[in-house]
Amino acid sequence: MFLLSYDCVLCHHGVEETLFHLLLGCSFAQECWIHLGIFANLLDEPYDILESFKQQLQVPFFMEIIIIMSWSIWNDWIFKGISQFVQSYLSTFKLVFTQVILRVKEDWKSTMSWLDQIV
Repeated sequence: MFLLSYDCVLCHHGVEETLFHLLLGCSFAQECWIHLGIFANLLDEPYDILESFKQQLQVPFFMEIIIIMSWSIWNDWIFKGISQFVQSYLSTFKLVFTQVILRVKEDWKSTMSWLDQIV
């Protein structure tokens, strides 16, 4: 596919928009993760970053958090054209994650309190 530019449209730093960049390396994406209390060492391999996220979150449903935030970043920008305001992406994350909470095991619900701390 030919495009006029393959640069990331979220951070405007002239960096090629790869999957890794869009979801982890982009300064905008990093800000979204930071609001969840997750920090990525971009020098690590992707699998090591996932392990780091797991350790930072310390919840049994860490993969759901990662998937939903990744989906929020991708879906809101690419398909919905939502502006580059972190609050928009966090709102999408909270909405979808709240729906996921309805289907979790009862003993996991007590560990969901961190969601209230997301600004």
